Amino acid sequence: MRKLSPNAQLVSDIFDEVAKGNGAPFWEACHDDVVWRTIGNGSWSGEFSGKQTIIDEVFRPLNRALAERATIPTRLIDGDDVIVLQARGNNLTRDGQRYDNDYVFVIHFKDGKIARYEEYCDTELIARVLPDRIAAKSIPIPK
Repeated sequence: MRKLSPNAQLVSDIFDEVAKGNGAPFWEACHDDVVWRTIGNGSWSGEFSGKQTIIDEVFRPLNRALAERATIPTRLIDGDDVIVLQARGNNLTRDGQRYDNDYVFVIHFKDGKIARYEEYCDTELIARVLPDRIAAKSIPIPK
């Protein structure tokens, strides 16, 4: 078996943790000015710059919309400074709908840290199952 590049090994390690619900290693591996892009034209699509903006505009609303959330890696393609990861979501919305999207993440590294993260997925599934991203910001989190 071929040895992974340091960036591919880092992505593999990060997603081992993400699959367990631990996102901290992902954020530790990102540049402060990381760019996140989700394809499409829906409310969850767009380009977001900076860790805090990505957290506020993508992850907090997503965490409010989902009761259970996991992203399971299925294939990693090692391109050294560009890593491609295929994954499958294992998610449940707060209103009981399955949100099990298929993903391809194209992860660009600069100086050993994630500089750009591109998410390719089924945007029709997003539109059908998830609430509008802006509306999701105000969903109360159950205690």
